[in-house]
Amino acid sequence: MHLLDIQYLIRITTNLKVTDMHDLKSIYTKVFKTLKSIAKDCFVFGGNHRIYPNPPLMSDLAIVSLVITAECLQITSENLLWSKIQKDYPQMFPRLIHRTSFNRRRKALRELLLCCTERLAEPMIDPNESFIIDSIPLPTCRIIREKQSKACRRPEYDEVVANKGFNRILGGYFIGYKMHVITSESGVYRDLLVTSGSTHDTAFLKLIQSKDDHLYGREVLADRGYIGKDTQLRLFQEVGLQLQVPYRRNQKDFKRYDHLKKRKRKTIEVVFSQFCDEFTIRSNYAKRFNGFEIRIVSKIAAKTFKQYWNYLHGRPINRTKHALAA
Repeated sequence: MHLLDIQYLIRITTNLKVTDMHDLKSIYTKVFKTLKSIAKDCFVFGGNHRIYPNPPLMSDLAIVSLVITAECLQITSENLLWSKIQKDYPQMFPRLIHRTSFNRRRKALRELLLCCTERLAEPMIDPNESFIIDSIPLPTCRIIREKQSKACRRPEYDEVVANKGFNRILGGYFIGYKMHVITSESGVYRDLLVTSGSTHDTAFLKLIQSKDDHLYGREVLADRGYIGKDTQLRLFQEVGLQLQVPYRRNQKDFKRYDHLKKRKRKTIEVVFSQFCDEFTIRSNYAKRFNGFEIRIVSKIAAKTFKQYWNYLHGRPINRTKHALAA
């Protein structure tokens, strides 16, 4: 009787192993086919975005698909990902490149990954809906290790250096970066900027120019950290962008903020919560800024893909935790 119980338990474990939600092969196939279809203009050279003198073992399409798949499966360690592929899926990737080469290719394909993310986002964005802008702190180390830690803090290696910033949600000061994001009112990615932790929220708005036509004529909802008449006037004149910011109570021309706009703005808070919970965006393993940034871009691409998969199947797009389970 004891032997039969053990066999029964082994049988259950084996069946659970092949479910789609945890099956790398199934999710990779979904991502690969979707990108090949919706972002085919990004991979016009046999699965690559440009002509290589020596054709690589893995195409750019395969690299980007594997990056998104790993984030969808919440595999944040490249070492764990490679161990899983070599142990469980050796026949699926017969021309698997070295882990170091994969890491370098992923960093080099940053713009391509963002391009694929935009292609996924475009069908889900209503031309009449508003955009939302906000920022979230991303620590690279604890404040107690401020003097010891050198992660992302070497100007000779890092394009953007992590420094000390303040955030009430984190309970005080932190060492790291800020992620500034623009989303649609339904929570779909539209634009991104990663800055040092001490950078003011309005820094993103100051970089927006007339060439950013994807923001032209839009209404953008923001919090009180984006108050600034000069910035609002410039954005309206150059980009046709209407920045809607709630008034401070001590302002002379105080007006009560529209309740509907206040409700819409809460969407980006939900998006940030999903990034922290589902994609562990505050878990940092990088030592250089380019490695840190590509992890952020990869997580945004994975979330956008999950939203697009829900969109294709007529489900609420922001229910992404189990979007690929079936």
